Amino acid sequence: MSLYDPERDRVRLAGRWLRWGARWLVLPAVLGIFVSANVDVRSLPFFGSERMSAVLFLDGQAYFGHLDDSGESGTLVLRGVYYFKNSEGSSTGLAVGLVRRGTEAHEPADGMRINRDRILAIERVGNGSAVAQAIGVERELLRASSGALSLNRSAAADAAALAAQRVAAEHDIARAWSAAVVQLGKLNDLVLPVSKTEAQTITEKAVRDLRTVRRNALINLAGALGMSAADAEAYMRVTDPLLEGQTFPNDQGVLLAPDLDSIVTRTTQQYAQVGDAAAKQLTQPKATPSPSPSPASSPRP
Repeated sequence: MSLYDPERDRVRLAGRWLRWGARWLVLPAVLGIFVSANVDVRSLPFFGSERMSAVLFLDGQAYFGHLDDSGESGTLVLRGVYYFKNSEGSSTGLAVGLVRRGTEAHEPADGMRINRDRILAIERVGNGSAVAQAIGVERELLRASSGALSLNRSAAADAAALAAQRVAAEHDIARAWSAAVVQLGKLNDLVLPVSKTEAQTITEKAVRDLRTVRRNALINLAGALGMSAADAEAYMRVTDPLLEGQTFPNDQGVLLAPDLDSIVTRTTQQYAQVGDAAAKQLTQPKATPSPSPSPASSPRP
């Protein structure tokens, strides 16, 4: 006769208590979370697409990212944050550009904690919106991933979205180049303190310098898109002649991914520097050499 009694086995009894606890304690807690709306099932990996939020501040600023709102404190957390900057007068044709938070001087790295009393509204960002498309392209450029396990997977852009942003950036670079050349032409229409020959020489050199800036911008654009140095050079040689003299007046403004927008912005600034240097040479009169004093005559003895 065996002395072992399975009903008194401590391991089996502990297993029963754990199963009972999981059934009556854990399951209601999980259901309570969903019922209280602290977790949105649409944000889970098996329930729909990415859920991105726009947090609108009372001062008019807007921030975009993944919202972590437990509803249990006076703050909420926004992760993977993007926001708008002023881009009036840029070649994109838009009044705003998109910035990826984290590039500031203090390099914020752990989300953005926001006081609720500063918030005007919280809205859902449409996955097909210009903001979502630009953020998706930026994630693809950075090869960013939310990891294998995430309650709100970050969506990256596909090849078509990348191509659309590349073309938009090319056209922005070309428009800014054409505007700089037109400005040089207007300067030559003025009455200048330099000769026609000198003005033509200065202008031709400035146009060559502007073209060099444009070619470098195309190489930088190709590098941001992941091309090798050789492929970027080949891409520039094919694309640069196609942009010569083009202004693309019928293009609609495209909100660029932050990395592409920074290339366009930096290129526009370099165009302005070349134009300012040429304008200074064209409009600044040459200094007239002062006559050297005649030697004083020595008195005769």
